[in-house]
Amino acid sequence: HETVVNMSFGGYADEDMAALSSAVRRVLRTGAAVVASAGNDATDRPLFPACLPDVVAVAALGPYGPAPFTNYGAWVDACAPGTDLDGMFFRFNGEMEMPKMPGAFDPDKFEHWARWSGTSFAAPIVTAAVLRHMVSAGVDAKQAVADVVDAPALFRLPGLGTVVNFA
Repeated sequence: HETVVNMSFGGYADEDMAALSSAVRRVLRTGAAVVASAGNDATDRPLFPACLPDVVAVAALGPYGPAPFTNYGAWVDACAPGTDLDGMFFRFNGEMEMPKMPGAFDPDKFEHWARWSGTSFAAPIVTAAVLRHMVSAGVDAKQAVADVVDAPALFRLPGLGTVVNFA
C-alpha cells in the first residue's frame, strides 16, 4: 500500500478512545502506515492516537538530545528533530471569504514563515523518511516502517525510539 498518514495531534484518555481507535484500525487494515506525534507534556503518559498498536509514535529531539517538552516511554517508536523548525504560517488581515472570482483574495495562500517546536513537527519528518524510503527502495508503507523505524540495527534512544533524521 502506498499511503502514509501523519497525525500531528493527540489527547489523553482514561479509556481506549473507541471511535478514534476504530478509525485508526480501519486505516491500518488498508495497509497504510500511520505516524503520530507523541505529545509535548514531558510525561510518559500515553497519548492517543500515538499510543495505539501499530501507530508510529514520534517524540521530539532538540539540538543536544531529547527536547525538554517531549513525551517519552516504551510506547514511543521514533524521534526526530522537533525544536526551532521553520515552517509556513498563515497570517490573516481581514475577513475570511471564499474568492468570488479568479484572482480574488486566496485564503489558502501562505506567504509567511514561523519557527515551531513540538512533536507535531517531528512526526512529519518521520512520515517523510518513510515516504522517501518507499520511493527509493520500491517497498510498501508497512515495509518502509519496518526498515526506517523497526529494523534492529538502527540507533535508538531509551524512551524515544529510533532516531530519524534527514541530515
